[in-house]
Amino acid sequence: MNLLFLFCIFPHIISAQITFEKTYGGSNQDYGSSVEQTTDGGYIIAGRTSSFDIANGDVYLIKIDSIGDTIWTKTYGWIAADYGYSVQQTIDGGYIVAGETGADFYLIKTNAIGDTLWTKAYGGLSGEYGYSVQQTTDSGYIIAGFSNVAFNNDVYLIKTTSLGDTVWTKLYGGNFSDQGNSVKQTTDGGYIIVGNTSSFGAGNADVYLIKTNSVGDTIWTKTYGGIWDEWGYSVRQTTDSGYIIVGYTDIFGDDDVYLIKTNSVGDTLWTKTYDGTSTEVGYSIQQTIDGGYIIVGETKSFGAGSDDVY
Repeated sequence: MNLLFLFCIFPHIISAQITFEKTYGGSNQDYGSSVEQTTDGGYIIAGRTSSFDIANGDVYLIKIDSIGDTIWTKTYGWIAADYGYSVQQTIDGGYIVAGETGADFYLIKTNAIGDTLWTKAYGGLSGEYGYSVQQTTDSGYIIAGFSNVAFNNDVYLIKTTSLGDTVWTKLYGGNFSDQGNSVKQTTDGGYIIVGNTSSFGAGNADVYLIKTNSVGDTIWTKTYGGIWDEWGYSVRQTTDSGYIIVGYTDIFGDDDVYLIKTNSVGDTLWTKTYDGTSTEVGYSIQQTIDGGYIIVGETKSFGAGSDDVY
């Protein structure tokens, strides 16, 4: 049995205090991939359930209050295996969820209580997977992931209307495997995408940063890393118009959290690694009001078990 586990902390001058710990799920495997605070002070969680699915696993959406008590849960899916990877509250108070269904991009729009307003699947016969979604300033959506075109993964970007209808799609990459893990709209109306590439860079896999204009045309690309494996999982534009990226590097033999700060054109300002005796990975990052950064991920070096939230 795998239960979805969530804990919440709040900052303090001296230390961070745990305000609640909760598990959600049933007798089979359930997990959470994305959590966002909502305008009512609670949280929305997206993931996958095998406890409450129709068949083969369904998208799992959980709304909780500010202390982690469940308000409602919803599942979405068909006969194929369905996954929820990213969730965001939308300007109408509802939610947008990105994931995959039957090897296609899967987008679900709900109202404020999780009832489905519409769903969309994007892709062909190649296999497409949506890992990140954000509502854009025109009330549409931008989705990033990858497409297995010609048996080589490429970064796949989709721009939609507010109803999920496709406006344009773009592919980025080379002759080998390339993947988009996070996308954000930038202050100039374009987009910043982070992921990993085996087509470019110095190693087997390097962090891959792509800056586009408002219609997805590439302005510049950058890779970060050495001869080791480096992956980028999350990117944010910072208050100085640069970017902060988090992921992992195996430069020291075990995976370590890898933090990269760039200027507005992707040139490296500094990098940091955070490591222990085993594996640490950074999955999400946000700039804090004091100008620093908060990172969440996983660790095998610290904590109580083989894998702990870090």
